[in-house]
Amino acid sequence: MVAEVLPVTAEDVATILPIVRQADIDEITEALGIPMERALMEAITGSLNAKKIVVDGLVVAVFGDATYSILGSVGVPWLISTVHVERHARAFLKVCKPEVQGMLTRHHHLINYVDARNTSAIRWLKWLGFTFGPAVPYGARRFPFHPFTLNRET
Repeated sequence: MVAEVLPVTAEDVATILPIVRQADIDEITEALGIPMERALMEAITGSLNAKKIVVDGLVVAVFGDATYSILGSVGVPWLISTVHVERHARAFLKVCKPEVQGMLTRHHHLINYVDARNTSAIRWLKWLGFTFGPAVPYGARRFPFHPFTLNRET
């Protein structure tokens, strides 16, 4: 199976919302205190390059990158996966590294935070080459989150 990387728009939110993976719901709604619909909408509309990964007609993830600082060329990568990601893990993984490299053409540095409970996301981010700091209180509810970073090679 081959993954397609396609544009995602605000109109896709209603279709994606019911199939978001529980770990992502926990991270966004419980830990950060943001309703999932709002998080999806803001992530998609606030990104430079929001996309969805589709395998066999099923959305397995949506992702993008937003500008944190133009001055320092810092971007914020994000990804919200669906219940279909594990079943199509191989196809999903094949497109991830090239997409992260694309983000590094737009930003010198990528930074964000991941819920310390989200072990599968942490494992995936490490596989992509991100480095991690110790967990710190983060978000409205001050849950432990790890900062993660990746820098463009010079």
